[in-house]
Amino acid sequence: MKRNLRMLSGAVLYIFVTCHLLNMAFGLISVEAVESARRVLTVPWTVFPISPLLLLSMLVHAVLGLEAIYRRNTLRMSSYDTVQLISGLLVVPLLASHIVGIWAVKNLFASDPTYHFILTVFWIDTPIEGLRQVLVVVVAWLHGSIGIFSWMRLKASWDRLSLFIYPLVVVVPVLALVGFVDAGNEVIADRERAIEASSADEPQLSEEELRAQEEAAAIRAEEIGQKLDLTRRIMWTVIGIYSVLVVITFVARAIRLHIARRARVSVRYLHGPQFEVPTGASMLEISRLHHLPHANLCRGRGRCGTCRIRIIEADPPLPEPGPVEAATLKRKKLDPDIRLACQVVPGAGSITIERLIAPDILPGDLHAASNDDEDEDQQPAAEGANA
Repeated sequence: MKRNLRMLSGAVLYIFVTCHLLNMAFGLISVEAVESARRVLTVPWTVFPISPLLLLSMLVHAVLGLEAIYRRNTLRMSSYDTVQLISGLLVVPLLASHIVGIWAVKNLFASDPTYHFILTVFWIDTPIEGLRQVLVVVVAWLHGSIGIFSWMRLKASWDRLSLFIYPLVVVVPVLALVGFVDAGNEVIADRERAIEASSADEPQLSEEELRAQEEAAAIRAEEIGQKLDLTRRIMWTVIGIYSVLVVITFVARAIRLHIARRARVSVRYLHGPQFEVPTGASMLEISRLHHLPHANLCRGRGRCGTCRIRIIEADPPLPEPGPVEAATLKRKKLDPDIRLACQVVPGAGSITIERLIAPDILPGDLHAASNDDEDEDQQPAAEGANA
């Protein structure tokens, strides 16, 4: 259930980001085109029932992400996982100012922000927010694209779909950023023309009128300043709460591992090394910790079955497979002594295992093997695993 919720919530967020990027790509035409496209691409995300669904997806994805960090037994991971972990932790702080700012404009300033207004803020009033927006695009798109890649590459149709997905992953953010720059240049030019027009047509005011105008402007500036201060406090409160949750997650993880590692397990690889390690890590994580190559196309999520191992001996016996592992073992029609290294967490004692799949297996190899007899799935690949 958690895996499905993570995938579903991630898909909703990825579609949300894609719609915003496509909307911004219309800046290649004009700011007016961006505003017209907004009614189709981004406005629907602000109305019921899509708006609550988006908020729920954000909360679910963030909570499940922190839970996944807590469950990790090692922070030694693949480069894909490292980038996805770091980008996932950065999304909320980077996105907080944008979300809170839009909320403040609608609720505190009683205004419906147009893209012309938003771009003016990003490019003229507070350029640092514009830079933050670019970082949000890069980080969020990178995080989501890695997730989509991890899910789709195990599909039999991936070889064909990748011909379209790879270019889109590059083209969509590039068009969005170029459109963002073009639209920004347009609003800067509009501001310059407005300043020239106002200076040319500025009426001559009396001293009393100027004083009254200055006083009204000062009052207005004070009101705006108070609302901006409230907006900043809300933004930093959101970032602070999230940061505290992240720290608590890592501290709780450290405590869990400290308690679990009081016991030790002796691990022996058939035709390979033997060593003693603290308990608490999965067999795949143990391989990573000791720099032993081990196939894992789904990066330890229990879906691909490429990390499977044969249990030669286990003392005490291993617990029964969980729902995720059992489903994959059943789908692959594997023997009872075959388990998934990413799901097997040996307790105190000893275990002897044999790696069955060459560590350099590719998704295409997996798809081809699925069309052959399952006998091939049982043949060891010790030479490749020990390379």
